[in-house]
Amino acid sequence: MLTQIGGAEFGVMAETDIDRKIALGSACYLPEDDQLLGPDGAPIFLRAQSARVLRYMALRLGVLVTRDELIEHVWPGLSVTDDSLTQCIADLRRAIGDKDRKILNTIPKRGYVLNGAPGSPSHASAVKTAETARASKPKRRPKGRGEKPTSADVPDLAHLHPGLRLEDLACLDDKPDARAGRLLSETDSGPIVSSHSHQPLLPTIAVLPLKNALQNGPDVLGSVFADFMTAALGSSEEINVTSRLSSATFVHGDVGLAEIGRRLNADFVLSGVFVPQGDTLQINLEFAEVANQRMLWPLRLNVPVAELLGEFDSAHEVIAKIRRAILINEIRRVNTTPLSDMRNYSLMFAAVGLMHRLSPSDFRKARAMLEALSERAPNHPVPLAWTARWHLLRVVQGWSEDTDADARAALHCTSRALDLDPENVLALACEGHVLTNLLHRLDDAEDRYNLALAANPNDANARSLRGMMLAFQGRGAEGVRDTERALHLSPLDPHRFFYLAMAAGACLTPGDFEKAEKYAKASLLLNRTHTSTLRMLAVAQQMSGKIKAARETVAELMRLQPGLHVQSWLKSSPSAQFDTGRQFAQALREAGVPE
Repeated sequence: MLTQIGGAEFGVMAETDIDRKIALGSACYLPEDDQLLGPDGAPIFLRAQSARVLRYMALRLGVLVTRDELIEHVWPGLSVTDDSLTQCIADLRRAIGDKDRKILNTIPKRGYVLNGAPGSPSHASAVKTAETARASKPKRRPKGRGEKPTSADVPDLAHLHPGLRLEDLACLDDKPDARAGRLLSETDSGPIVSSHSHQPLLPTIAVLPLKNALQNGPDVLGSVFADFMTAALGSSEEINVTSRLSSATFVHGDVGLAEIGRRLNADFVLSGVFVPQGDTLQINLEFAEVANQRMLWPLRLNVPVAELLGEFDSAHEVIAKIRRAILINEIRRVNTTPLSDMRNYSLMFAAVGLMHRLSPSDFRKARAMLEALSERAPNHPVPLAWTARWHLLRVVQGWSEDTDADARAALHCTSRALDLDPENVLALACEGHVLTNLLHRLDDAEDRYNLALAANPNDANARSLRGMMLAFQGRGAEGVRDTERALHLSPLDPHRFFYLAMAAGACLTPGDFEKAEKYAKASLLLNRTHTSTLRMLAVAQQMSGKIKAARETVAELMRLQPGLHVQSWLKSSPSAQFDTGRQFAQALREAGVPE
């Protein structure tokens, strides 16, 4: 039941009806009263948007509900990103204790299914909920503009509406009432946090329907393209994308880039036209930044109509170019913008780009950016996941002064990220990476990778890392399949050197040393300071009989990592307990790495 308090709408529940209820794990939902109860019978209060998501899905138990359907129902007529819905889903899972994501199940690329059943709550009787509000005693402090006096029994209700906050007034009365307070409109109150906290952490992209160059008005194929790209971009943990229903409003007529950005709250816009040529479409795309109205890249694709209506593999190329353009754009901004003036998503993309350059100075800059970002957005999973990767890379590169401390810090970051969003693909992949390389808990790592790939089968990061982990265990064919699939998914990825290195390592296990050498050399062309790649190249050369080349590679490796020894590598390697690791160590010895 929705109740009005001073013009604000709250998801507050009335007295329960125990004849109608749905068991959701240990929690119980009462549809008639729109109330969620915990195992002890106490009401569980949700944000208004999360409460609407729960009600909509509870009335459709066991039925697939798409993301677009939920966005349109919960935020009708508003331009919002998938991130808002993801936060609501995470809120609900925490509320009902759904850590395994079996009650509120994600269907990759499609939506969600709520699995519940008629049942009774664990408590014996229904719980009478608190009244919404009651008349407040007069307070000494005079009302100001936008104030709504209240002494609500449940002051927590204030957080249900984003435009209100509750101020405690108990101390202002002769006879203090611990429950007394007033609701303040946030629009009327002064600033209480830095402006950075209101900035989006992720860049927002609007994908407009393509226009048919040979006809006036909308074309269904242009909308199909926009729908597919919106869904594909929506699976990324580093990008927000406006809902297709919001972007579809621009299918008619020409609207300027600045106006599109303003109305959709978009930082970047993907738009274009297509020309039908028989069974093929010539698609001409433009990717532009709204702030300075600058085109970052054009792209021409020739796509069979059947592919557009099917898997549309070209989408991976488009997404890779988008990520690369944003990354390069924000790294360039670092050199001209003070840290304090940088936008949140600029900080994040620049930090990620700099840390993967693997030069000590850039690595230190990346750390400073991640620290600044953690102060601005301490409860967002993405910067926490990247901070975990930073700690891991410091160990892998041989720069860590305390590897155990870095391992603990990395796992702490991923644990916090997954507490905030249990199905965050980036956080799952990063935790798998930490569990593999730093803690050598390969079974747990495989579980994290599998969860990440269940949520997004096309995540190149998780697929590549899982492939390398499989190769460590001697499961070479599976490892090669995963790492080469990751290469296919990341043709223009700014971190392609990493995927090439993983593919090189996986190829060592089945003994394909020529391919391992080819992948390692390709990786080093993109980043010559990745010591892990140099080790793989040296081993591939040694095992294929290229003794002189292997020793030259080891010389470069020792220049970058002078403290490397075979025994220290064995101690830190997750493959040391397997034949693959022991063979790798022997090849390093023979190539000249000191014992």
